[in-house]
Amino acid sequence: MVTPVAPEIDRALDHPDPREAVERVKDVVQRRLLAVHPYAKIVRTPFFNHTYVPDLLMRWRNGRGVAERRVYLRTSSDPILLANDVLLLEREQQPLVVPLGQVGQGPSWTRLDDIAGERQTLVLDPFGLGSLPPHSTTRSPVALASDAIVEGGRGIMRQEQVEQFLASVDLGVGAAREGREAPTRAALTTLSRRTTPGVAHRLATFMAAMWQGSGRSMTDFPGDVPLRSSLDATSLNLLLSSEEIEDEDFWRRIQPLVDIKPLLDSGITDTENLQHLMRSAVGVWKAHVCMVVEGRGAGGGWRWTVDRGRLALRGPDFVAYIAGSRKDLEFPEEREVPLLAEVRERANRHGITLTSIRMMTPNRSIGYDSPGEDVTNDPQLDGITAALGQEEGVVEALAVTPGGYALRCNFSTQTAGPPGARALLIYADLLGTALRLLRPFGEGDGDVLRSLLGGGPVQPVQWSQPTLPEA
Repeated sequence: MVTPVAPEIDRALDHPDPREAVERVKDVVQRRLLAVHPYAKIVRTPFFNHTYVPDLLMRWRNGRGVAERRVYLRTSSDPILLANDVLLLEREQQPLVVPLGQVGQGPSWTRLDDIAGERQTLVLDPFGLGSLPPHSTTRSPVALASDAIVEGGRGIMRQEQVEQFLASVDLGVGAAREGREAPTRAALTTLSRRTTPGVAHRLATFMAAMWQGSGRSMTDFPGDVPLRSSLDATSLNLLLSSEEIEDEDFWRRIQPLVDIKPLLDSGITDTENLQHLMRSAVGVWKAHVCMVVEGRGAGGGWRWTVDRGRLALRGPDFVAYIAGSRKDLEFPEEREVPLLAEVRERANRHGITLTSIRMMTPNRSIGYDSPGEDVTNDPQLDGITAALGQEEGVVEALAVTPGGYALRCNFSTQTAGPPGARALLIYADLLGTALRLLRPFGEGDGDVLRSLLGGGPVQPVQWSQPTLPEA
């Protein structure tokens, strides 16, 4: 969809007050850039058509860092004058030059295109700016290509060049997803020619992930990218924020290329592709501790999210956070503990073995354990209750996960983790056992949890290929 930016600029320039005309032009360009890239922050300077000082400064988050692009507005659309201006700008700043009229064709146009490309500069005329699609929540290949133009486009882009670029990347991403070489190669060539090396490499890495997810070997990938063992945060953001991919085989192939740290740094919070990734990751990724916080659920939805910089499984009325270390989680609030009868009922309902139980009465602490043996239904526990004349609250229990590992569950702090400061458990074992024991799950909740976590470790895909490109 083309947005008529050029007529708006013309109307702004017609204002009788030159200062007001300048501000109105900046308004038009700023609004349009934010419509395309709303996550950016744009700072306006008091200058206009200045040789060195930008008219607008555009900043956006890039992983954990901040990227920027300086925007220069130019009253002239003469390719000779624009080429002279581009030569004066700093190449390292990857400038974005917006002439206020359409750049004419001819030999001077070709020279400007070559100079802008070499100087890592994008000359985006009003018709090209108006051809960029507005931002949408669905991160389609066209949306990713549009971001690439704004963040790292180079050369001249009028409407025709913008539309050709968007179409080429759209076709190339789809082809990479299907393992088709020719359109993938064409898109990679377009990216290399029309975007700065960093942006081109980022999208090439994304396309390489799609290629590998298709089942094709990376030795056949029609691009020159260094190999690495995992996707970085930026490439992972592109993958997880793109249109939903429902093919579970695709995610089983992608999962070995994804680590938890890039995921936490990616800026992703909750997408459909994150749900698909986690279905494969829960049987492989490991953590040391989880903590259940009540009252933070969204009311009915079970979703994987990245919340407050931590991976979490959100339930109907709680959020379960997962971390590699206890210090990575919030300080837990102490809660009222369940009675012994309730804990035993949960363990029996879900088939969980308890080898140790620590109980509390108003003035006594009682421990009951038998190393390696299930004590859940020992009649002696009934005898303890009868002797005390009251039912005990359970503070802590040592459970056995489906994988055969010990898991210490604290009912007071709603935390769980294996004994030992560095011990790690697979997510499916850690969360599956902890949630079933710490919370009063009904049968329906248990079924949902089983579908999310599966029954244990995911079997590795039986195929081999080189590791993914480095971003």
